Order: sequence, then structure tokens, then C-alpha cells
Amino acid sequence: MSETKDIVQDQEIEMNLASYGWKKSADEGRLMLLELLSKAGAGYYNSHTEEGYMMMFGLTKKNREPNRRGLKFIQSMVYASSNNKPYCFDLMNEYRS
Repeated sequence: MSETKDIVQDQEIEMNLASYGWKKSADEGRLMLLELLSKAGAGYYNSHTEEGYMMMFGLTKKNREPNRRGLKFIQSMVYASSNNKPYCFDLMNEYRS
């Protein structure tokens, strides 16, 4: 979890959420960023507003594929060693169930 928060800090997420008028927590903003990066990386389009939010973090190349920092962010969210749950698991339970 700390690696995830080192890559994209809570303050950066909160600032970018506020710039769009979204009243969400930093954790929900982090989960949303993971979802948008995954969708863009697979070649699908986000809404104009979602795309703007995603691009504010500098985690993608010009062609919308995740850059090195973006890949590191995704990996830190979805990977955990055996017998551990990835960070996104608890966030999904809290915000998507």
C-alpha cells in the first residue's frame, strides 16, 4: 500500500478530484484511476471528464498506454505476494460492492 501512495500521493488525488468537483475520498479516486488506466490501456475510451482526470496524473504516454510510472502504479494496486490481498481488493469491497 505505501508503494502505491508513494507513486500517486493522496494530496495529488484530492487536488485532481476537487478540480472536477468530485467529492470522493483519495482512496476512491485511486481506485477510479486504476479502472481508467486499465480501460485506456486495453484500448477502450473513457468519457471526456474521466479522460481528463486520468491524464492529470502523467501516468500515460501520448497514445494513452500506461507509461513506466503508470505500469508501476497498476502493479502496486493489483499485485500482492501469495497469502496477501492486493491493495485494490479492499478498495473494491468498500467502493464497488
